[in-house]
Amino acid sequence: MKPFLEQYAPKAVAENRRALMGIVNLTPDSFSDGGRHDKLDQAVAWAEKLLADGADLLDLGAESTRPGFDPGRVGAEEEKARLLPVVRALRKRFPSCVLSIDTRKADVAQAALDEGADIINDVSSFEDPGMPEVVRRYSAGLVLMSGYREHVGARQRSAGPGSLGSWVADNLRNFRAQALAAGIAAEKLCLDPGFGFGLKRTDNAEVLHSTADYVRAFAPMPILIGPSRKHFLLAQYPEANGDPDAATRLFCEEAAKQGAQIFRIHDVARHRGLR
Repeated sequence: MKPFLEQYAPKAVAENRRALMGIVNLTPDSFSDGGRHDKLDQAVAWAEKLLADGADLLDLGAESTRPGFDPGRVGAEEEKARLLPVVRALRKRFPSCVLSIDTRKADVAQAALDEGADIINDVSSFEDPGMPEVVRRYSAGLVLMSGYREHVGARQRSAGPGSLGSWVADNLRNFRAQALAAGIAAEKLCLDPGFGFGLKRTDNAEVLHSTADYVRAFAPMPILIGPSRKHFLLAQYPEANGDPDAATRLFCEEAAKQGAQIFRIHDVARHRGLR
């Protein structure tokens, strides 16, 4: 089986550059662009722009996980109603486009995979015990992320400043082991350190500086970086002069230098050429 990047971002591999995952928020309440693309025509038009700007993958989400969100507020049926028409439309209009689905729910994941999605981006890393079997059965790609349970207050973080890099690594190692034990192929896995999840604003720089360690520890599984427009960036990069996309680019450049391979971002055009 081909490695993850060759399966899902072959053009980026051929061009020796970082893969870009464009964000398509289908929610009315996402922190950055909620409500801008939550209608079918708007979502398809935005996806088309992202692809024209150079996106290798699209990540579709129909439930916001912004700080303070209620994990029980959006049910599976509402999430599917927001998501599935867009998956169908994009699969019809862009048949070769790689579609990632940002969901915590196995039922939603299965419905999206039935419509032709390629990857499940499970920020909760198996909060739903049915998720591993769905991913395995469909031989889908899978992104697993650190920090969700701490983000929603389901458990206390077990590490403080100075040991956060190893804390994230331990989380990712545990999630990888669960996936492999469930029969999911290693070549289907991608790992996300979870910037902004379970971390205070000043903690993110420490985890960023551990990116090279994650790349080495989990190779050949790629490391996905998802800081786009998050609030901690403007404090970390005052030279961005209040522009969250400029700050995102600075953060991504640092992560790219450390070997991160996939970047989940809103402004794809500004991140073209990231190496």
